[in-house]
Amino acid sequence: MVRYREHAPPAHLAGSVECFWTYDADSANSPQRVLPDACEDIVFMPDSGLLAAVGTMTRAQVYAHTQPQTLVGVRFHPSMARQFLGIAANELTDSLVDLSGLWGGRGEQLRSRMSSAATGEEAVSLLAGELRPGEETPAQKMVLWVVEQAGRVRLDDLARFAGLSQRHLRRVFLEQTGVSPKLFCRVVRFRSLVSRLSQGVEANWADLALDYGYYDQSHLVNEFRELSGVTPTSYVARP
Repeated sequence: MVRYREHAPPAHLAGSVECFWTYDADSANSPQRVLPDACEDIVFMPDSGLLAAVGTMTRAQVYAHTQPQTLVGVRFHPSMARQFLGIAANELTDSLVDLSGLWGGRGEQLRSRMSSAATGEEAVSLLAGELRPGEETPAQKMVLWVVEQAGRVRLDDLARFAGLSQRHLRRVFLEQTGVSPKLFCRVVRFRSLVSRLSQGVEANWADLALDYGYYDQSHLVNEFRELSGVTPTSYVARP
């Protein structure tokens, strides 16, 4: 049995953290498909003792395990991880980096304390206690505005809104989100669509393509497959 739970962040972290989460699997399970969501995480793996920063994903990843597994993590809002990790997001894209390499002794001390936690909830509390948010920057506000628009943003309009050249806009997005502004918009739009599908709505693909700003149904299907590794029909029909 797999148990995945999300925990709301404390009030002082709500602007930076989407959620804390715990994952428990009693035994070997069928492969789990993790979809790109435009976010960065910190993940703790009690079995191995690894505490790591996980960068923005550009494609789905499929994970399988043959033994019971527990994970504890925090998912940051898009662009918000940099203030905590101290590294540009594009240095972590599609990768996992030991947190002690970023935080030094502080990361090792946190790993040790989390290893001694009796429950996932206690580990979450320890992780939350290490996070101290800074002031929101103009670049972060711009990224969050794109999220509010569900990624349905023209890049020319975005550059004009931000008062930046296309070249500068690209650099800002790479540093803040780990991906180009074009890919970021695609992933955010995809995530919004997945969220809607997860609510059990009837999948009229032509209407959904129109609602989410795809050129047509074929465009929606191709982009969904590229980001998730499966067709939208297969995704909806999964167990």
